[in-house]
Amino acid sequence: MKRQWKIHREVQEYSDGQSRWDRAYLLVLEIAQSVEAIPIQTSWEVQHANSDLCASLDSAPSPSSND
Repeated sequence: MKRQWKIHREVQEYSDGQSRWDRAYLLVLEIAQSVEAIPIQTSWEVQHANSDLCASLDSAPSPSSND
């Protein structure tokens, strides 16, 4: 015999809900500001900005490679 499940949902209001929401929102803002304050490391891009660019890893084939 299969069971018949019934789900009952009810919204419950808390008296400190607004203050809890405000604290959570301020915490998210604080985290976002601290992440923005961390300098992004672009040193890799700058170090390799003037390097030679190769078309591939392999050298060009010799003229008789398909003979």
